[in-house]
This record gives sequence, structure tokens and C-alpha cells, in this order.
Amino acid sequence: MEAIKRLFEKKVDERQEMELLKAEHYSFWFMYWALFAAMIIQGIVMEDARMAAGEWIVFMATCIVLIVSCVRKGVWSFQSRKVPGAKSWFLYSLFLAIGAGIPFGLLFGMKWNPGNVKGIVLFVVVMMMVFFVMSIVAFSIVGSLAKSREKKLAEIECEDDDEV
Repeated sequence: MEAIKRLFEKKVDERQEMELLKAEHYSFWFMYWALFAAMIIQGIVMEDARMAAGEWIVFMATCIVLIVSCVRKGVWSFQSRKVPGAKSWFLYSLFLAIGAGIPFGLLFGMKWNPGNVKGIVLFVVVMMMVFFVMSIVAFSIVGSLAKSREKKLAEIECEDDDEV
């Protein structure tokens, strides 16, 4: 047991720890978006999209762990101290609808409606609407949870300050 404790013992100072966290941060986001791009490319190149199921599972598990961790800590991003509101959620959802709805709509629209331009355009519009609705609902739920958690953590912090 003592050997295991020594193995995981912290051997870096605060500056080195911050540098490691920064490197892990950039590495994580590179992996995240590279995995997303790989899924898009595999969907275009492969005839059977089910072959990318492993990547999809890892991507979704990463999304869920990230969201749960952020809500638990009451944080939203590095750029903002506060959780954004409905206006930001609308803009995020709009960007997601365009950024994900168009590629997925083209990808699956061309597979299911080859040569039918109207059908492909309709499928892209439907996919954009689906992504928009799903994301605005998800942002509203997660944002509300993060706001309530942030408020609870602020109350706990105020209580701790009052005790001192």
C-alpha cells in the first residue's frame, strides 16, 4: 500500500502542475476535435457508418464526462466566470446547427438520396433543425444545472467566509 502511495505522490510544484494542466487541456481538446473530424471523414469514406461506432462511443463518453464534471464544479468555460444565458445558448445552438447539421445532412443525405438535390437540401435543413433543437434543449438543461450548482457553491463559500 505504501508503494502505491509513493507511486502517485505529487512530485511537482504548483508552477509545474499548472504547466501540466495546460498541456493536458490543449491535448484533450486536440483529441476531442480530431476524433470528431475522424468520425466525419469515416462517415464519408466508409460505406457502413457502423464501423465508426467505437469512435462515436468514445466521443459521447468524453462529452458526458466533460459535461458532468463542469456542472459538478459549477463552471462553464475558461473564458467566462459565469454560466451564459439564453442568448448565448441560442448562438451556440445556431453554430452547432450550422457546423454539424450541414456535414451530417450532406453525408447522410447523399447516401440516402443520391442524385436528388431537393431531397439532399431538405435533409440538410432537417438535420440543422434537429441539431438546433437538441442543442438548445441540452444547453438549457446543463446551463440551468450549472447555474444552480454555481449558486450553491457560492453560498457554501460565503458560509465558510462567515465562519472565519
